[in-house]
Amino acid sequence: MFNKNRNPDNHLLDPLVKPLASRFFLIAVSLAAFSAGIILSVSHKDWTWINRFGAIVIVIGLLFTMSPLFSKGIYKSQSGAGRLAHMHTDGTLITTIPEERTIGNNIVFGIIVTAAGTITNAFGDLLASNIYSF
Repeated sequence: MFNKNRNPDNHLLDPLVKPLASRFFLIAVSLAAFSAGIILSVSHKDWTWINRFGAIVIVIGLLFTMSPLFSKGIYKSQSGAGRLAHMHTDGTLITTIPEERTIGNNIVFGIIVTAAGTITNAFGDLLASNIYSF
């Protein structure tokens, strides 16, 4: 049932969750969802489609904010939380490493994507129906 040669620090689902830490992947999926909402809204002449896809963008934004949990895999992502801090040249403590700060920037992108998805979900049909009255 379990592979005895598998590293115990690697979770079985790591290959599935690691893409959820990819900035490119999450932005591409959110733009694809937003585009699909616009295309379906225009083709069906029903602007509620953009609201539906805006909800999908919200979920992607939330995954974006959670991306630090997925960056190294399920088990390893939080493994450095208890390490000892180092001293910066000005005497202050350094508690993160550059890689962690880069991964942490995804949280900012996640907030932006979530906000855009929420606005689209709430008001997308109103904006579009006023621009493209059918």
